[in-house]
Amino acid sequence: GTSMDTDFIIKLVTAIVAAVGALLGLLHFSTTRRSVGYQNLKTEIELLSQSIACHEAEPDYKRFLIDVRKEKISSLVFGIPIPNADLERVYAYYKQAEGKVTTGDIAKAWRFRDPRAEQLSFQLHGLFKAQYVIFLLFGLFCMLSAVGGLVALIFGAKGNEVFALVCVSLFALFNTGWISRGLFMAAHLGKLEKERHRIPNDA
Repeated sequence: GTSMDTDFIIKLVTAIVAAVGALLGLLHFSTTRRSVGYQNLKTEIELLSQSIACHEAEPDYKRFLIDVRKEKISSLVFGIPIPNADLERVYAYYKQAEGKVTTGDIAKAWRFRDPRAEQLSFQLHGLFKAQYVIFLLFGLFCMLSAVGGLVALIFGAKGNEVFALVCVSLFALFNTGWISRGLFMAAHLGKLEKERHRIPNDA
């Protein structure tokens, strides 16, 4: 019995060390890459600012450089390069929702916005709406499977199958949340929009 316990402890410690090591490696890689990207972007903005200062004789080219710099700055602020045609709408949206919406929220939800809306809108439409409902239902199903498996384990159910069901359900739930975080953020922003539009009517 003792050797089995020792084997189990050794395997557990090895697994923990491997998992933590992998996580730390991933964290270091992502933060380093982000930091390098941030520095490169700042350098580009500085070079553009110098070019703008030098091209006073060519107003069209200067205007073009100013537009490019605007997009670069939006990339620094929002985490994604937002086209200049949309920038004013984004800043207006951000000011309206001050305190409730961060620039990171807008970046996450950006590709799910409604391009037909005159004002910037994250109301889900068409396939995105259907996708949101499917992800939500699947997430709930995974949660119920995990809870059901855990309850079965607590009440003495034996067998690796139940344990495997719990692990797979939790992994699928985490994965679904990770994949669809932008979609869920867009849905959240859409709800905030509806609340904002409702308030003036009630007042």
